[in-house]
Amino acid sequence: MAEQNILLEMHPSEGTTLYLASTNVESRVRAGIVQRARRHGRPIVALRFLPHLDTCRVRNRTRPATRQVPDDILAWQHSLARAATPQTLITEGFTAAHDIATPL
Repeated sequence: MAEQNILLEMHPSEGTTLYLASTNVESRVRAGIVQRARRHGRPIVALRFLPHLDTCRVRNRTRPATRQVPDDILAWQHSLARAATPQTLITEGFTAAHDIATPL
């Protein structure tokens, strides 16, 4: 997260397009990202990938044991991601928000 914050401060001020590949399911975390983009006068677009929870669980089990997310946390993150609809993200200050179709 600290590395992401450094990038968010450095690159938008240079006018560079910056892509974040991060879960960011918590609205308070997204609020900080939106605030930084606005401070630098940059648009911010969200792409929401939402595979089925069972797919997330299967993929999680294939990760190294030290990188697996506990199932209750995974379910919590998935529920927050489902609640962050494109309309919600626009309300939070994103310039645009899109659902990306994901396989089951």
